[in-house]
Amino acid sequence: MPRISIGIDQSYSGCAIVHYNATDLIATETVFDFSPKKAGTGIPRLTYIYRELRAHFQTIERLGQITHIAYEGYSYGSKYKREELGELGGTLKLALAAQFPFHVERRIHAVAPPTVKKYVTGSGRADKDKMLLAVYMRFEHQASCHDGADAYVLARIADALSRPEPPPLKFQQEVLTTIRAARP
Repeated sequence: MPRISIGIDQSYSGCAIVHYNATDLIATETVFDFSPKKAGTGIPRLTYIYRELRAHFQTIERLGQITHIAYEGYSYGSKYKREELGELGGTLKLALAAQFPFHVERRIHAVAPPTVKKYVTGSGRADKDKMLLAVYMRFEHQASCHDGADAYVLARIADALSRPEPPPLKFQQEVLTTIRAARP
């Protein structure tokens, strides 16, 4: 049975999800449009997002054994649309908990944005274009967009968290240690 890890990068207007099949070394990227034009506003928007995410998670779950899931945590320094981002984050967490109830305690991980950057570049301060290039150079994966690159890195982090052997680079090992230490 294929081993699948999931990476999720959420933003106000959308969401990129990558599921990485570690058995076949294949990554599949899906980018959702959650803009108000597409998804509406208020409670109808949250309901739309929940249904879309839940349906997508159900599709992924049919593909194999879900090992770990990593999503990008909040950027606490954000000044714009914080409330909407919080609602999106809450909706994502509810969809994850509903679809993967046995993963909640130990296999779903929030990863801080600088930590995502550090895993692929060695620095927590890489800009979006550097991230795209680093994902391509380190993993030979060409993401369709910045959010897709972040989601891919998160999927690779999730995969690394499921393995007993450490990743090859010291800064990647440090990232995994940080994420594991953040678990209750």
